Amino acid sequence: MVRPAISADFGGYFGRSWGDLGADLGGEPLPDVSTRVFEGSHPKLSSSEITVRLTPQSWAHGQRLVCSAANEAGPAPVEAAVTLNVLFPPSPPIIEGLESPHVRAGDTLRLVCLAGGNPPPSLHWDKDGVPLAGPWVTEGHPGVSRSRVTVTVTPGDDGATLRCHAHTPLPPGGGSASVTLSVTYPPAEVTIAGTPTVAENGTVALSCTSAPSNPPVRLRWWLGGRELTPTDTTRTQAEGRGSVTVSNVTVVGQREDHGRPLVCEAVTAGLGTRSATLLLSVTHPPQELWLETPPPNATFRVGARLRLGCHARGGHPAPRLTWTKDGRPLKEGTQVSGGTVVSRELVVTVTPSDNGATYRCEATGDPRGPPLSARTRLRVLFPPLSVAITASPREVRPGQTLVLTCLAGSAHPAPDLRWHRQGHPLRGEPLPPSPGAFGGVTAGSRLRLRVALGDQGQRLTCQATSPALGVAVSAAHRLLVRHPPQFGAGAGVVVVGREHGGVRLPLPVLAHPPVESCAWSLAGRPLRPEGSPRHRLLEGGGLDIGNVTRGDAGTYGVECRNAEGTASTHLLLLVHYPPLIVRVPDPVVVDEGDGAELLCEAEGSPLPAGCLRWRRLAEEGAAAEGLPEGLQAEGGLPVGRLRVRGARRELGGPYECRVDTGVPPPARAIVRLVVRYGPELEAESEAEPVPVLVPDGADTAQLRCRAQGVPGVQLHWEHQGHPLRPDEARFQERQWREGPWTSSLLTVANVSQDRARLHHQYHHLNWDQYKTQHRHQYQNWHQSQNWDQDQNQTLGIFVCVAQNPLGTVRRRLQLRLADRPDPPQDLRVSGVTPTSLSLAWTPGFDGGLPQSFLVSARGPGAPPPSATLLVPGSTLTLRGLRPATPYDVTVRARNARGDSAAAVIRAVTSELPQDSPPVGEEPAPPAAGFAVPPALVGGLSALGGFVLLGNAALWGALLWRRHFRGEPGIGGDPGIGGDPGIRAKGGSPNEYSPVSVAPESVELSSMGSWVTPSDPHPWDPAVGELHPYEDVAEWGGYEEVAPPDPLFTPEGELV
Repeated sequence: MVRPAISADFGGYFGRSWGDLGADLGGEPLPDVSTRVFEGSHPKLSSSEITVRLTPQSWAHGQRLVCSAANEAGPAPVEAAVTLNVLFPPSPPIIEGLESPHVRAGDTLRLVCLAGGNPPPSLHWDKDGVPLAGPWVTEGHPGVSRSRVTVTVTPGDDGATLRCHAHTPLPPGGGSASVTLSVTYPPAEVTIAGTPTVAENGTVALSCTSAPSNPPVRLRWWLGGRELTPTDTTRTQAEGRGSVTVSNVTVVGQREDHGRPLVCEAVTAGLGTRSATLLLSVTHPPQELWLETPPPNATFRVGARLRLGCHARGGHPAPRLTWTKDGRPLKEGTQVSGGTVVSRELVVTVTPSDNGATYRCEATGDPRGPPLSARTRLRVLFPPLSVAITASPREVRPGQTLVLTCLAGSAHPAPDLRWHRQGHPLRGEPLPPSPGAFGGVTAGSRLRLRVALGDQGQRLTCQATSPALGVAVSAAHRLLVRHPPQFGAGAGVVVVGREHGGVRLPLPVLAHPPVESCAWSLAGRPLRPEGSPRHRLLEGGGLDIGNVTRGDAGTYGVECRNAEGTASTHLLLLVHYPPLIVRVPDPVVVDEGDGAELLCEAEGSPLPAGCLRWRRLAEEGAAAEGLPEGLQAEGGLPVGRLRVRGARRELGGPYECRVDTGVPPPARAIVRLVVRYGPELEAESEAEPVPVLVPDGADTAQLRCRAQGVPGVQLHWEHQGHPLRPDEARFQERQWREGPWTSSLLTVANVSQDRARLHHQYHHLNWDQYKTQHRHQYQNWHQSQNWDQDQNQTLGIFVCVAQNPLGTVRRRLQLRLADRPDPPQDLRVSGVTPTSLSLAWTPGFDGGLPQSFLVSARGPGAPPPSATLLVPGSTLTLRGLRPATPYDVTVRARNARGDSAAAVIRAVTSELPQDSPPVGEEPAPPAAGFAVPPALVGGLSALGGFVLLGNAALWGALLWRRHFRGEPGIGGDPGIGGDPGIRAKGGSPNEYSPVSVAPESVELSSMGSWVTPSDPHPWDPAVGELHPYEDVAEWGGYEEVAPPDPLFTPEGELV
């Protein structure tokens, strides 16, 4: 690194063969160069040296100084170079971006300051010696620094100097460059001084001043589009720079210039104009004032509404309109404007004071001249303002003369006066009229009257009528005649009061002067209200009684006095008090079928007829409608009776005796009618002993018993003829009441012991006893007849005993395990036809399990063989039978435990009519062209008979064989129309043969069986007859009766 103007030596060394040496700077050879050659490091080598001397200049900064050497041995010269770094101070800065120092306010200047040097100088901006407040940026390039600044010109920048300073550590330290601005700008504002208000034909002086500007402005005046000539114009130098211009003008007020704009315009050469504006106000009075009022001779009734309008045109400022009445200002009405016209309307409700009154409207606004005004006068018709009557003397006695004077006024026009007494006209004396208020007149009339006692309190009326208005005004005078007290029509009346309430004894007494005192008495005994807390003497003589008691009832006397004399009268006081039932026997007990009487005795005041009523209460206390049959209300007051004839148990219950006299509260008492009857057990659908089934697998059973009776029924249980003891653990009883009903629930425990006992008995039964019975007899297996003996502790017969003082009833209940069903009851034939039998029966006890019915029918030699049918209902129609043939029909009940004993009936089908074809055959058509010889017919008939006999014998043999071998009974063959899933009773205890089941229909025919359950047909005596139950002789193959199905499995489990 070298500084300018400092010499520097540079040397170069080259070995071996000497050659050409050279030095250049920036590609230009240097002038001041010296070389020398000397011995090298080897005897055969030599070295060369070149020395360069130069003075650094700023232009050499960054140039390459190159030293080169060449000889014959090398193809190209060898070079060595360095780059010069010359330190030199900056040159004076240069400001770019400003073409001219003359600028306008609001322009934006973008200036750049440039300065060179090594090292590069730092650049700074200021305005009039103050650093610029805005941002400016300095950029450094090799040897050159740049600083950019943006300035928005304002009027205050006029004459300001912008300077750029360059700073460096090398002497002399840097330099600067500057520019001085000349700013042209218009005035910031133009103002007009003075008041723009002038009277018509008057003058006003105004002054217009512009804010500082460069160059100075020219001020011009304009009024409504025409230019005014100013009186004088001056310019002065503003503080700092710029000029201020002032222009004065004098304006003459003309009415047509009112409201026009007065403009002061400031013109700045090359920069436009700026102005200030005022509206010229020229004050002048209104041009015209007029009223909108009724015609001058119009008249108005008092109370009418009138509209009085006042209008003014023109004037500035706008005139203020005011109304006055007879010089008194009125505040009513609102002033409104429309264009150049202002109005104020006054709404007047006419009163008598408006008669002849003057209404004036004034327009004020221009203070220099008198206000404009207009007026109108009203004529009002009004009735008398008052009517008054004076009396002389003020008080009279009977027979004296009373003079009354009536004055009515003021009124317009004068009224007519007339007198009336109680609506009847009287003749008076007119008085001369006199002037009255508001331009009216006052009229008068005098009346003379001789007074009698009957005139006391009468009203005398003086009526003043205005015919033009149709209005009348009147005044009244009440006649006061001095006389002693007189009682009105209310004296001597009956007064009613309520007990514990208050009552007022009125005393309508007339007296003048008023009554001075009244003395009261009860039944001749004087009353002193002054010392009684319950008695208070009223103004006028009446008496108030508080907390009335029954002892206050009676005749009250009263004597009143005044200055004219005394008088007396009496009143009757009745004291009403609520009813009270004093006697009501309860309860009333009667045996069923006997008679009784319910009594109710009441007292009260009053006790009107029909106030005592009887009614029956429902279960929840509500009143029922009317009285039941068998009850009749009798008797009157104060004792009421309700008579019972032929008491029935449903008549028992509460009855209400209610006494309502109209004085609250009504009295109420309840009488209970008790109808006694002996105990009755709740009805059962089955005959005694009522079976009670123990559920399968249950260890306990429950017996229920319910009975009613009055008095209440007591229930207890007996077993084996003895009452159950409370200490027996096997039996637990719970008893409760529900109205007349008493219920008992007996729980029997340890039934499993009796199940085991039944299991033991079953295995020791003698089953041979069933084989000795006749084949057509059917017997259901029953529990042992001695089952209720000592070995049975829980099963068997239990007796529910219900008793009360009127008797005792019992019901037997049989507690039993699940069993076979009982036989059907009431087996009967309900219909007969030649080919069908209709049967019906009543199901017996089902043994505690669902049951169905097995039906079979057999006839001697009647095909097909007998079939057993399973039927779910209790009716059946057998079809496909032979006419005129007896059939034995057998019905058994079946459940999961087995079959019941059989119910058997014999029935005969009816005969076919003569013209009917045989059963199962169609009528043969007549032969056509062929006839069977009689001999052939006889032979064929004989052959058919032998065949039928053979078939019958074979069929009988098969039946007997099956019977003695214990094979399934007839009809049990699965091949004869049977259902493999349903089987009839067979030879073994648990074996069933297939049967035919068809809930819809079953018919017996030569090919199968079919049954149709249907409703029982009406019995027709002409067709057949009903047969009672009977044992029937065997016709060929009744079933063998087998022992019942076991109740237990071989392992001892209950099935």
